[in-house]
Amino acid sequence: MYEKSEIRIKSILEKENLDYSKIKQNILCSYENEELLGFAGYEIKNNIAFLSTINIFDKTLEMVLKDGLIKSLLNMADINGIKIFMVKECGQMNFYKNIGFDKLYNRDFLLDIDIDENEYSYIKLADFFENPCRSNKKD
Repeated sequence: MYEKSEIRIKSILEKENLDYSKIKQNILCSYENEELLGFAGYEIKNNIAFLSTINIFDKTLEMVLKDGLIKSLLNMADINGIKIFMVKECGQMNFYKNIGFDKLYNRDFLLDIDIDENEYSYIKLADFFENPCRSNKKD
């Protein structure tokens, strides 16, 4: 991450009431010619990754950048030994569903963390990487 990007990202996270120190090791950025196009990051709680933020600045490439950042975060989490990745329910859940996320209340595993299962979707990283690539196109 470039220093000027880090300053910008810290400022954005502060406005989102997010603690940069909790996710700084888990942030990925997308660049073109050193221009920050977007970034995303996750926080880890009880060895589960939770998407904390995703910001896309180049709206002409929004879905492509978002898809790339999310899939790259899944890869990074997997490399770091994370087994489950969660996203909080939002207005763009079809996007996450197309990647392979499912409603948390449909899970087949126990959670040792206190969260409202109706507010989250999850993906098992092993399942994600065993399946063929999914596109962000709607069914």
